[in-house]
Amino acid sequence: MIRAVLCDMDGTLVDTERYYTDGTYKWMKDKFAYSGSKESIFKIIGTTMEETCAILRDLLKLDETVAEVMQINDDYFENESSLDYREYIFPEVREAINEIKDKGIKIAICSASPRWAIEQFVKECDLGGHIDYVISAMECERQKPYPDIYLHALKALGATKEEALVFEDSYSGISAGKNAGIMTVARRDYRFGIDQSQADASVDDMQQLIKMIKEINHG
Repeated sequence: MIRAVLCDMDGTLVDTERYYTDGTYKWMKDKFAYSGSKESIFKIIGTTMEETCAILRDLLKLDETVAEVMQINDDYFENESSLDYREYIFPEVREAINEIKDKGIKIAICSASPRWAIEQFVKECDLGGHIDYVISAMECERQKPYPDIYLHALKALGATKEEALVFEDSYSGISAGKNAGIMTVARRDYRFGIDQSQADASVDDMQQLIKMIKEINHG
């Protein structure tokens, strides 16, 4: 019986992978005349901000520190390309979250993004009354692919591993769910070449996820 759904945010509930990869590629070209392909930066998907900026630093062959690259990245996204989550939320997510809650299933958002970004997403997309728990990986001692974030969410929701389902998209996120010993379902990736082979199952959207939950709960 599934009693808790633990959702990643970026690339799973909201299509920010497209927003961030497009924006990152733009500032790399504009500020540093980066000549590599856009596909070369897809490896940042599912990483923490520190890991992302270390990857970008290496791609750009910069002498700047990771912290300095992080500041360049933050300046661009804060001042030159603001994100409206309402524009990027996957179209079925609001209705699906409502349906999951109506079934008495608890929902957590467990994201590598900072807490302020998760809270902004929840607020802008009017999901506040439907989300039971929010946690950022930055609040955990170890980040994805370690299981900490999902184990914290399980404890907070009062659910067992057998009663939970992780909904993810990235390799590190799927690994975190599997390392936590929880059934992990991937939102299928058709654009970024993400390795989702570790997932227990995959779906195209949250409506398909709901059908899977119904089958599990009702046999």
